[in-house]
Amino acid sequence: MTDIVAIGESMGSVRLSSAVVPGVHAEVSFGGAESNVAIGVSRLGHSAAWIGSLGKDAFGDAIVRGLRAEGVDIKHVSRSDHRPTGLLVTHPGGLGRRVVDYHRVSSAGSHIHRSSVETAIAEDEPRIVHISGITSALSEEAAAAIDDGVDCARKAGLPISFDINYRSSLWDPQRAKATLRSLADRATIVFGGRDELTILTDASDPADAARVLLDSGVREVVVKGSKQARVYATSGVTERASYHVQVVDPIGAGDAFVSGYLSGTLDGLDTFERLGRAHLTAAFAISQMGDWEGLPFRYQIDSYDEFGDNVER
Repeated sequence: MTDIVAIGESMGSVRLSSAVVPGVHAEVSFGGAESNVAIGVSRLGHSAAWIGSLGKDAFGDAIVRGLRAEGVDIKHVSRSDHRPTGLLVTHPGGLGRRVVDYHRVSSAGSHIHRSSVETAIAEDEPRIVHISGITSALSEEAAAAIDDGVDCARKAGLPISFDINYRSSLWDPQRAKATLRSLADRATIVFGGRDELTILTDASDPADAARVLLDSGVREVVVKGSKQARVYATSGVTERASYHVQVVDPIGAGDAFVSGYLSGTLDGLDTFERLGRAHLTAAFAISQMGDWEGLPFRYQIDSYDEFGDNVER
């Protein structure tokens, strides 16, 4: 049995130190919402598998090596002879912002095989199946694979974790709403920000949006925020403030939060404790450059002292 199976996209990444000009310094890595979560839960001591498709190219090879090195099971990953691995390029956008350019049209990641997803869920018997809204926006084939995966998980009685992860560059709110709401209504845990929940439910108040989803059968609605997070459940509402740290790179913060929350869920922590682990995992991640490179290992969160002197001896 695998603790978490994450289904989705992973891409090569190129981080530029300045604007796109000849000779600019670049750092190469990889990232993706679902593969980031898989790495996060693996570092926190759980077994994780990532399901997706990559090209037979240098970036695909790098992702395979990287995930394997992080202890993520990749036996169900497919490799395409005809489609390349997607690529994202980030560069400074001024005023502390970073601009992200995606190159994923007709990429291998946008054509996940339904058979791979169904086989992984049947063989791995995961304790949690994790998906995000990004994958369904990539292509009809990817949307069908996610839809089938959710149905397979439900038939097997497996909990489903769904991070809305709405991306305006991929689809408009009206087109996204039906697909994302269908996934959310079948999920066990739904993660989202205030605006994302409004897209799903038309409710501007997160409490009202959460009530709509809870009434549809969702067990927990986790509202993410930069200063605090809140969990709505039929048993009540729990909130907890985030940690105050210097932000080096905000990309991947949401994925880190999700991995920490799911780790706490797997460990049987109560809601307040799960939020604490989620916030701490996100704080580690944003304190270092990279989508996932700053994600903490289990020993780091176990030994973390909020009131320490910031020197590890």
